[in-house]
Parts: sequence; C-alpha cells; structure tokens
Amino acid sequence: MKRLSLAALIWLLLAGTGVAALFMSARGQLTETFDTDARILHRVLSQRMEQQEAVLNAVDALGQGMDAAALGSYLDTLLRPYPQVVAVERCAAQGCQVLGTPAETPPPLAPALGPDPAVDWPEGGGPLFALSRGNVRVWVDARRLNGALDSGAAPLTYTLFQPNSDTVIVAHALGTAQASTTLRVKKVLGTALQPFPIRISRPVPWGAWPWLDGVLWTLLTAGITALVWRLLDTRRTAQRALIGERARAGGVVQAVSEAIVALDEGHRVTLTNPAARAALAHPLPPGTDLRAVTAFQATLSQAPFDTASFWDSPGPVDLPEGLTLLRNGEAVQVEGALTPLRGTDGELRGRVLTLREVGPLQRRMLEHLENGERRVREHEDMLAHVSRLSTLGEMGAGLAHELNQPLTAIVSYGQAAARLLDEPEPDLARVRHAVGASVTQAVRAAQIIVRLRQWVRRAPSRTRPTDLVQAVQNVLTLCRADLNRLGVSVVTAYADAPLVQTDPVQLEQIVLNLLRNALDAVQDTPDPVIELSIVLEGGGWNLSVRDNGPGIAAEVAPRLFTPFTTSKAGGLGLGLSLSQTLAQGMGGDLSGANAGVGGAVFILSLPRLVQEAASD
Repeated sequence: MKRLSLAALIWLLLAGTGVAALFMSARGQLTETFDTDARILHRVLSQRMEQQEAVLNAVDALGQGMDAAALGSYLDTLLRPYPQVVAVERCAAQGCQVLGTPAETPPPLAPALGPDPAVDWPEGGGPLFALSRGNVRVWVDARRLNGALDSGAAPLTYTLFQPNSDTVIVAHALGTAQASTTLRVKKVLGTALQPFPIRISRPVPWGAWPWLDGVLWTLLTAGITALVWRLLDTRRTAQRALIGERARAGGVVQAVSEAIVALDEGHRVTLTNPAARAALAHPLPPGTDLRAVTAFQATLSQAPFDTASFWDSPGPVDLPEGLTLLRNGEAVQVEGALTPLRGTDGELRGRVLTLREVGPLQRRMLEHLENGERRVREHEDMLAHVSRLSTLGEMGAGLAHELNQPLTAIVSYGQAAARLLDEPEPDLARVRHAVGASVTQAVRAAQIIVRLRQWVRRAPSRTRPTDLVQAVQNVLTLCRADLNRLGVSVVTAYADAPLVQTDPVQLEQIVLNLLRNALDAVQDTPDPVIELSIVLEGGGWNLSVRDNGPGIAAEVAPRLFTPFTTSKAGGLGLGLSLSQTLAQGMGGDLSGANAGVGGAVFILSLPRLVQEAASD
C-alpha cells in the first residue's frame, strides 16, 4: 500500500511537474513571441513617426521662396511613399492653405506659426493630428501607420494615446475570440516630438495552451522512453520556433531600405541586405572583411577621418557629416553609424554598420534653394532698375519745374529792356544786339526745358490683373534679410483675392518704397513692428502700411509728397513723390499721416478690378 502510495505520489509529482513545465514553456514562448512582435511593431511605428518629421522638415525647407502650385506638385511626388501623411498645409496669420492633392480633408485648426516643431490636435480628437513648424503643417492619419504590417506575422492589438492623456488616437484590434489570458506591454514611440504612449496586447486563446501535451505527458510518465521522447519533441518544437523567429528577423532586415551589415568581432560579414550590397557595390558574401571592401574619404571641410579608430570603437560612433564613400571610382556622400553588439555578459559579439546615401536629396534641395535665390535676385534687380529710371524721370521733371521760372523771368526782363531802349538817343545797335542775344538764349533755354520735360514724361504702363497680396508678399521676400537683421515683427491681415488692374512692377515699387520708409522709421525703436493690411472700402482696395516709429515730423507733414522733401540724412526726397505719381497713374492715390497710437501710417488706394466687381 505504501509502495502504491509512493508510486502514485511520484507519478503525481512527475505528472504535475511535467504539465507545469509544459504550461510554463508555452507561456514563455508566447511571451517571447509577443515581446519580439511588439518590439517590431514599436520600431516600425517609431520609424514612421520619424518619416513624418522628416517630411515636415523637408516641406519647411522647400516652402521658403516656392509658390503654392509648385510646392503642391512636388509634395504629390514626395508623399507617395508615406500613406500616413494625408495632407500638407501652408499657414499664414489669416488661415491655412492645403497644398497638392490631399488624401483626406484636414479638419479646421488655428494656424500655428511658431519656429519650433509641434504637434497640434483638432477639436474633438480622432485619428488625425498635425505636425507644424514655421508656416507649414503636415497632417497624419494614425489609422494608416500600420498599413504595411503583416497581421499574420504580428497579430497584435494596440491602442495609441495622446501624450499625457487618456485620449485614444486609434485602436487597432484583431478578432474577438474568447481568451484565457492577455499579454500586455506599454511603450512610448521613440521620437521627442511625438512621444505617443502605446499599449500593445495579444489575447491568448484557450487553444494555444498544450492541453493535449499535458495529457500525453501524464500518460507517458510511466516509462522513461516516453519521457525522453517528450523531451526531444519539445526540443524540436523549440528549435522550429527559434528558426521561425530568426527567419522573421532576417526578413525585417532584408526589407529595410537602409544599408545594414552585421559583423562579427573580427569585422567579417555575417548578415547583409540588398540595400547594403547596392550601396557598397559588392556582393558581400559571409566571411568578407568589410574593412577591405569599404573605403571612406573625408571632404576638404572635415578633419582627417581616422579609419582604425572608427572600426575599433568600443561604443556607438556616427560617421562624420559630409563623409563620402568611394564606390567604383565615385565619391558618394553618406551618413550612418557603427554600433557594437554585446552579449548579456557585456562581451563584444560583433557590430552593425548602417549606411544611407544623402547626396541626391541634398543636391535637389540645393538646386531648389539656388533657383529660389536667383529668382529673388532677378526680381530685386528689376525693381531697382525701374526705381532708378523713375527717380531719374522725377528729378528731370523737378529740375524742369524749378528752372523754367527763372528762364521765363530772363525772357520777360530782356523784352522789357528792349522796349526801354526804344527811348530817345540810346545806343540802339549794341543794346539791341545784346538784348536780342539774351532773349534768343533765354528762349533756347526754355525750349531745352520743354524738350527735357517731354523726354522724362513716362510712357503708358503695361497693366494687367494683379493680386495685391502677391505683390506685398514679393516685396516682403525682398526685404526679409533687413527685417530679420533689425528684428522687425511683421503683422499682416489680408482680404481674400484683392485684384487690381495695374502694372505689377510699378505696384511693387510703391510697396517697396513704403516698406523701406517704415524700416528706416523703426530701426531705432524698441520692439519694432510693421503692420500690413488690405481691406475693401467703397469701390476699391486700401493697402495700409503702419509702423511704430517716431512718426512724421511736423515741419515735413505739409510737404510730405512734394519732390525733394525729406527728413533722412542724404535722402533725395523723391520716393513718396514718385510713389504718389505712380499711384495716381493707376487711377488711385497715396496718402500718409501720423497714426493715433504712435508711428505713421500710409494708405495706398487702388480701384477694384472691373471683372472682379462684375462677378460679385
């Protein structure tokens, strides 16, 4: 009886121990698989968050000096690999404009014009959120972040939350089968701008547990053969699971677009992907010493590149900025890093080299910047040329006006002298000859003045429908360097589509004169501000340029638009006179006065475009 009890006890211990070991092993495998899949999901989502930030930085860099149509066309191509980016907007103080062809219509959101990148949330929450920097905004649909994930390889349920909040951005669930337990983990997506908390879980169904194995283990504990068989079977199952995990990890490495090369402690290749073979122009078979097939070269702007120190660095090391890779006799600019791989005991097991080419993207960005700067310089040179010609005409007209009066007096006095000499007993021959010569020269001078005034008279300007806002924006672009240098804040308020019929070059010349006068006025003012506004009053558009400078001097105000009137040291006093003449030639007017709250305000009034008024 005792032996039977002891045998039963041993059997129960063996059976219980075996069943417990099976369940613990199954749970360990489930947990390991879940942790691996969760890390893959976390890494993929983090990479896509970084892609969104890269798109934001690219749009912010490209948006300077590029019009909305050209930028929208470029964005349609740029955003094609990033389905989660559904819309891009460029914002100003009065609102935002959608660029290109959006995948979704962005919800209304107040413009955010800060220089630092930020995350903005529309009212009411939802899966849409915006990344903003400067005057651009990139809209992201969180539901599209996992569009390329293989749900069969990673059947995970996850919920994405707003930072420091329990507000759900998107909840992704797979199936509703009844679960025996649920594996969970909470992480934070790895970007400083988008630290979104994410909760990842996987329901474990009842069928995932080794019920049948437990029964078999209980039945086979009577014999050592069955026990050995079970152990070997468990080992084979573990090996298959390990092979599957390695295959999945290798598939991820193969799918990455960056060049990845895994090395052993002797810098020999153990694993590589197609991107690495293409970047290094080498098949990279296992066992290849990577140092022998890779040649880096520093540019002239860098310190000499220490190859030995790089390859044998004990910690992670980045490639210096601007470093080039010699490939088939060509120097290709690259960036990347070499990261050591260490075991659980801290001993070095190998290294991983990552590379990516940066030359093509930088060249495209530089080309766009150079083209934009060239257009700005050409525009500024054209305005300066027109301004010089107009100033010359105004000076000629002013000089003609000033010299015409004394010449007229010479003619009058000469004629009077001729009449006086008709009195009795004068020396008529000599006096008449001198007076006649004086009259002749005076008349000739008057004719020269007349011809000069005819020469400086302006030819009719070439008018066309012109967007008043665009003209102001063009001038602001020309003056951007001076505005930044003086720290001037520009506040704008524009009406929608203010069209006028005018010569766009002359219009920009007027706005440039007013803006430069405002800059001169506020250069010694603390916290300088210039306000530009466009409003519809009566039948025309009024462009106001207001500054917070010292205002118009009392002695200058009555003669503000008279030629050669100026309060600037070394000024000609022709800018405002010329601008008013141009404005009146457009059918409008230019006026100026001191503002009620300090500073000066100038108002350019132009008639509204006839076609625009008729369409209303």
